[in-house]
Amino acid sequence: MKVRKNITLSKNAERFLKELAKEMEKSQSEVIEELIVKKAKEKEKENRLKAFEDMVKTVRETKPALGKEITFRKAKEMMGVDKYL
Repeated sequence: MKVRKNITLSKNAERFLKELAKEMEKSQSEVIEELIVKKAKEKEKENRLKAFEDMVKTVRETKPALGKEITFRKAKEMMGVDKYL
């Protein structure tokens, strides 16, 4: 299902969009959608990496205080990052 959107672009952005669409042999809508999806995937990847870095930091800081082994699963639960990892 598609949703119609009315957007406003600068003259430069319009020119680049037309050039990209022609070069890629796709409609302008397809180009915009692909760029949005690509950016969303990049953002999701950043979120996953940040969650992992935060988890590693927390495990390093918490492990000595707990005095026991912390599994990857337990660390994910502690951090609430199941969505990302």
